[in-house]
Amino acid sequence: MKTDALGGRETIRAVATMLFATKGFAATSTREICQEAGVTKPVLYYHFGNKEHLYKEIIFDAFNDYVKELDRFASGDGPVTDRLKHLLAAIFKYTTRRPEQAKLAFRMVFAPEEACPVVNLIELAEIDEKLIEKIVRQGIQRDELDGDPISISHALIGLVRFYMMSYLVTKQPNLDTALASQVVDLLVRGFGKATDR
Repeated sequence: MKTDALGGRETIRAVATMLFATKGFAATSTREICQEAGVTKPVLYYHFGNKEHLYKEIIFDAFNDYVKELDRFASGDGPVTDRLKHLLAAIFKYTTRRPEQAKLAFRMVFAPEEACPVVNLIELAEIDEKLIEKIVRQGIQRDELDGDPISISHALIGLVRFYMMSYLVTKQPNLDTALASQVVDLLVRGFGKATDR
Protein backbone atom coordinates (compact mmCIF):
# COMPACT_ATOMS: atom_id res chain seq x y z
CA MET A 1 0.00 0.00 0.00
CA LYS A 2 1.25 3.50 -0.77
CA THR A 3 1.91 5.96 2.04
CA ASP A 4 0.08 9.28 2.09
CA ALA A 5 1.19 12.89 2.46
CA LEU A 6 0.79 12.77 6.26
CA GLY A 7 3.67 10.33 6.60
CA GLY A 8 1.44 7.30 6.44
CA ARG A 9 -1.17 8.34 9.04
CA GLU A 10 -4.27 7.76 6.89
CA THR A 11 -2.77 4.65 5.33
CA ILE A 12 -2.07 3.25 8.80
CA ARG A 13 -5.66 3.97 9.83
CA ALA A 14 -7.12 2.33 6.71
CA VAL A 15 -4.93 -0.76 7.06
CA ALA A 16 -5.56 -1.07 10.81
CA THR A 17 -9.33 -0.69 10.33
CA MET A 18 -9.35 -3.50 7.78
CA LEU A 19 -7.20 -5.77 9.94
CA PHE A 20 -9.12 -5.08 13.16
CA ALA A 21 -12.43 -5.69 11.36
CA THR A 22 -11.19 -8.94 9.83
CA LYS A 23 -8.95 -10.44 12.51
CA GLY A 24 -9.80 -8.56 15.70
CA PHE A 25 -7.65 -6.42 17.97
CA ALA A 26 -5.64 -9.16 19.69
CA ALA A 27 -4.82 -11.09 16.49
CA THR A 28 -3.59 -7.96 14.70
CA SER A 29 0.01 -7.13 15.52
CA THR A 30 1.67 -3.74 15.32
CA ARG A 31 4.25 -5.33 13.05
CA GLU A 32 1.55 -6.53 10.66
CA ILE A 33 -0.08 -3.08 10.53
CA CYS A 34 3.28 -1.48 9.76
CA GLN A 35 4.12 -4.04 7.05
CA GLU A 36 0.74 -3.65 5.33
CA ALA A 37 0.91 0.15 5.56
CA GLY A 38 4.52 0.33 4.37
CA VAL A 39 5.71 2.23 7.43
CA THR A 40 8.07 1.58 10.34
CA LYS A 41 6.99 1.12 13.96
CA PRO A 42 8.37 4.54 14.95
CA VAL A 43 6.05 6.13 12.34
CA LEU A 44 3.03 4.33 13.83
CA TYR A 45 4.12 5.30 17.36
CA TYR A 46 4.65 8.91 16.26
CA HIS A 47 1.09 9.20 14.88
CA PHE A 48 -0.83 7.06 17.37
CA GLY A 49 1.33 6.23 20.39
CA ASN A 50 0.51 2.53 20.29
CA LYS A 51 -1.91 -0.05 18.88
CA GLU A 52 -4.51 0.58 21.62
CA HIS A 53 -4.63 4.32 20.93
CA LEU A 54 -4.88 3.62 17.20
CA TYR A 55 -7.81 1.25 17.80
CA LYS A 56 -9.66 3.72 20.03
CA GLU A 57 -9.12 6.59 17.58
CA ILE A 58 -10.54 4.49 14.74
CA ILE A 59 -13.59 3.51 16.83
CA PHE A 60 -14.39 6.98 18.15
CA ASP A 61 -13.76 8.76 14.83
CA ALA A 62 -16.00 6.27 13.01
CA PHE A 63 -18.83 6.72 15.49
CA ASN A 64 -18.45 10.52 15.51
CA ASP A 65 -18.66 10.60 11.70
CA TYR A 66 -21.67 8.28 11.82
CA VAL A 67 -23.49 10.47 14.36
CA LYS A 68 -22.80 13.66 12.40
CA GLU A 69 -24.29 12.12 9.27
CA LEU A 70 -27.38 10.87 11.06
CA ASP A 71 -28.03 13.76 13.43
CA ARG A 72 -29.16 16.20 10.76
CA PHE A 73 -32.07 13.88 9.89
CA ALA A 74 -33.05 13.50 13.54
CA SER A 75 -32.93 17.29 13.99
CA GLY A 76 -34.75 18.19 10.77
CA ASP A 77 -38.36 18.98 10.10
CA GLY A 78 -40.99 17.63 7.75
CA PRO A 79 -43.17 14.51 7.80
CA VAL A 80 -41.86 11.94 10.24
CA THR A 81 -42.04 9.03 7.78
CA ASP A 82 -39.93 11.00 5.29
CA ARG A 83 -37.36 11.80 7.98
CA LEU A 84 -37.22 8.14 9.03
CA LYS A 85 -36.71 7.09 5.42
CA HIS A 86 -33.89 9.62 5.02
CA LEU A 87 -32.29 8.52 8.29
CA LEU A 88 -32.39 4.83 7.33
CA ALA A 89 -31.04 5.67 3.87
CA ALA A 90 -28.15 7.55 5.55
CA ILE A 91 -27.39 4.50 7.73
CA PHE A 92 -27.39 2.30 4.63
CA LYS A 93 -25.20 4.77 2.71
CA TYR A 94 -22.68 4.90 5.55
CA THR A 95 -22.53 1.09 5.54
CA THR A 96 -21.84 0.88 1.81
CA ARG A 97 -19.33 3.75 1.92
CA ARG A 98 -17.49 2.48 4.99
CA PRO A 99 -17.99 -1.28 5.17
CA GLU A 100 -14.82 -1.88 7.23
CA GLN A 101 -16.03 0.48 9.97
CA ALA A 102 -19.43 -1.23 9.98
CA LYS A 103 -17.79 -4.67 10.20
CA LEU A 104 -15.62 -3.47 13.05
CA ALA A 105 -18.67 -2.16 14.93
CA PHE A 106 -20.50 -5.49 14.53
CA ARG A 107 -17.37 -7.40 15.55
CA MET A 108 -17.13 -5.33 18.72
CA VAL A 109 -20.74 -6.08 19.65
CA PHE A 110 -21.05 -9.72 18.59
CA ALA A 111 -17.50 -10.99 19.14
CA PRO A 112 -15.97 -8.84 21.87
CA GLU A 113 -12.42 -9.66 22.83
CA GLU A 114 -11.11 -9.69 26.38
CA ALA A 115 -7.78 -8.22 25.28
CA CYS A 116 -9.50 -5.36 23.44
CA PRO A 117 -9.25 -1.79 24.79
CA VAL A 118 -12.24 -0.80 26.90
CA VAL A 119 -14.91 1.03 24.89
CA ASN A 120 -18.50 1.59 26.04
CA LEU A 121 -20.12 -0.53 23.35
CA ILE A 122 -23.67 -0.20 24.65
CA GLU A 123 -23.59 3.58 24.45
CA LEU A 124 -22.11 3.53 20.96
CA ALA A 125 -24.49 0.83 19.73
CA GLU A 126 -27.55 2.78 20.89
CA ILE A 127 -26.75 5.99 19.00
CA ASP A 128 -28.82 5.29 15.88
CA GLU A 129 -31.60 3.70 17.93
CA LYS A 130 -31.95 6.84 20.07
CA LEU A 131 -32.06 9.05 16.97
CA ILE A 132 -34.84 6.89 15.50
CA GLU A 133 -36.71 6.96 18.80
CA LYS A 134 -36.46 10.77 18.88
CA ILE A 135 -38.11 11.04 15.45
CA VAL A 136 -40.77 8.46 16.35
CA ARG A 137 -41.65 10.38 19.55
CA GLN A 138 -42.12 13.54 17.48
CA GLY A 139 -44.35 11.57 15.10
CA ILE A 140 -46.51 10.38 17.99
CA GLN A 141 -46.75 13.92 19.41
CA ARG A 142 -47.80 15.23 15.96
CA ASP A 143 -50.32 12.38 15.62
CA GLU A 144 -48.48 11.06 12.54
CA LEU A 145 -47.66 7.74 14.25
CA ASP A 146 -49.26 5.61 16.91
CA GLY A 147 -47.64 3.12 19.26
CA ASP A 148 -44.82 2.73 21.72
CA PRO A 149 -41.78 4.74 20.53
CA ILE A 150 -39.27 2.31 22.03
CA SER A 151 -40.90 -0.73 20.39
CA ILE A 152 -41.12 1.07 17.04
CA SER A 153 -37.47 2.16 17.18
CA HIS A 154 -36.39 -1.37 18.16
CA ALA A 155 -38.32 -2.81 15.22
CA LEU A 156 -36.80 -0.30 12.78
CA ILE A 157 -33.23 -0.67 14.00
CA GLY A 158 -33.60 -4.46 14.08
CA LEU A 159 -34.52 -4.51 10.39
CA VAL A 160 -31.80 -2.02 9.56
CA ARG A 161 -29.12 -4.08 11.32
CA PHE A 162 -30.36 -7.27 9.67
CA TYR A 163 -29.98 -5.69 6.22
CA MET A 164 -26.59 -4.18 7.16
CA MET A 165 -25.24 -7.56 8.28
CA SER A 166 -26.62 -9.26 5.19
CA TYR A 167 -24.94 -6.65 2.98
CA LEU A 168 -21.60 -6.95 4.78
CA VAL A 169 -21.60 -10.73 4.29
CA THR A 170 -23.21 -11.13 0.84
CA LYS A 171 -23.28 -7.61 -0.69
CA GLN A 172 -27.06 -8.06 -0.89
CA PRO A 173 -29.56 -6.46 -0.78
CA ASN A 174 -28.82 -3.07 -2.27
CA LEU A 175 -28.74 -0.69 0.67
CA ASP A 176 -30.47 2.23 -0.99
CA THR A 177 -33.27 4.72 -0.51
CA ALA A 178 -35.81 2.27 -1.98
CA LEU A 179 -35.03 -0.29 0.73
CA ALA A 180 -35.13 2.41 3.42
CA SER A 181 -38.60 3.42 2.18
CA GLN A 182 -39.78 -0.20 2.14
CA VAL A 183 -38.65 -0.75 5.74
CA VAL A 184 -40.41 2.39 7.03
CA ASP A 185 -43.56 1.72 4.98
CA LEU A 186 -43.71 -1.86 6.26
CA LEU A 187 -43.71 -0.73 9.87
CA VAL A 188 -45.95 2.30 9.39
CA ARG A 189 -48.59 0.52 7.28
CA GLY A 190 -48.14 -2.86 8.89
CA PHE A 191 -48.38 -6.12 7.05
CA GLY A 192 -51.79 -7.34 8.13
CA LYS A 193 -54.51 -7.64 5.53
CA ALA A 194 -56.98 -4.74 5.58
CA THR A 195 -60.51 -5.78 6.60
CA ASP A 196 -63.85 -4.15 5.79
CA ARG A 197 -65.66 -2.81 8.81
